[in-house]
Amino acid sequence: MATTPSSKMNQIYIGIGALAVVGALYYMNTKKEAANTNTTFTQGSKEGAAPQVKVVPEEIDKLTLRAKDKPEIVLEKKDGNWTMAAPTAGAKVQKSAVDDLLNGLKGLTFKERIATGANQFAAYELDEGKGIHVVATKAGAPIVDLWLGATKSRGQMARLGNDAVGNVWSVTGVSSWTFDKAPKDVREKKIWDLSRDNITTIELKDAKGGFVFTKNESAAGDAGATDASAGDAGVKAAWSGTLDGKPIAGLDAAKVDDLLSAFTLGGVLNADDFGDGKSDAETGLKSPEATVLSFKGKDGVAQKITLGKSDGTKRYALREGDSTVYLLAESPSGWAEAGVDKFVPAPTAGDAGDAGTDAKK
Repeated sequence: MATTPSSKMNQIYIGIGALAVVGALYYMNTKKEAANTNTTFTQGSKEGAAPQVKVVPEEIDKLTLRAKDKPEIVLEKKDGNWTMAAPTAGAKVQKSAVDDLLNGLKGLTFKERIATGANQFAAYELDEGKGIHVVATKAGAPIVDLWLGATKSRGQMARLGNDAVGNVWSVTGVSSWTFDKAPKDVREKKIWDLSRDNITTIELKDAKGGFVFTKNESAAGDAGATDASAGDAGVKAAWSGTLDGKPIAGLDAAKVDDLLSAFTLGGVLNADDFGDGKSDAETGLKSPEATVLSFKGKDGVAQKITLGKSDGTKRYALREGDSTVYLLAESPSGWAEAGVDKFVPAPTAGDAGDAGTDAKK
């Protein structure tokens, strides 16, 4: 049978109508999905439906994190800047660390229901003491309240914090490793920026005496030159030094470079940890036996730091102008309580006299 023009038009109209219906259904479904994001946790209330969570990092203004047996961390954004509210109120935090945490939630997607009931949490490391609890808040309302547990064959295990039913889900786009943090992992550890090439004078004072090391700019490239070689024609030590005002005979300039490197590695000095809540007696930072170091630059700017008692291989430290008690790593800590033998090589057998005798007189 031949197709008439009117029947063709009818087919076109039917096709257009079908497309309109499909478009309307798609619009309604998209609108419904959008309504289910950035809401508090009614997302999983529909039987069988996976929660729909959308985290926009720029909108979050409070982040609470409790990783296993570590102290709870509370971070808040005020006037566009993040700071720590707990456990150390007012402590500076690393912006990059906060960005990593927030971006770590951005791709969160709930995939498959694994189990139901609080009695199942332990099997997936989603209970207190094993799971990692993360709450991201916007203007006082939680955008996501998430527990992260073990990684199983079906993926990262998770649950919602206020899900009364206690569903266990596999999720993608997020990893428990990102949030397994202690307070020191998010705090600002930089103590100072310090270019070693700018330093011309180092002062070190402790119970063993007062050292002053001065850089000889004309010999800056002669690493390893010593005061003992200063009398040689055309040779000058890279550093000269005194102890309590007297020249240090046999000074090894490379040792002074080592001291400088310990406090300027990569142009910065970073803390390894913090000594919050420690008393002066515990840190030794107010003791007359504490080590005080000052690094002075060509531009006249000086950085000063006090090293106190040790805590294992680390030492408590206090930078001038900063009330934060830091714990320094082993390398800079090793320069506390330095004696002249730290800078003068031990004499070899048969050498006449003691290489540090003049400095000790």
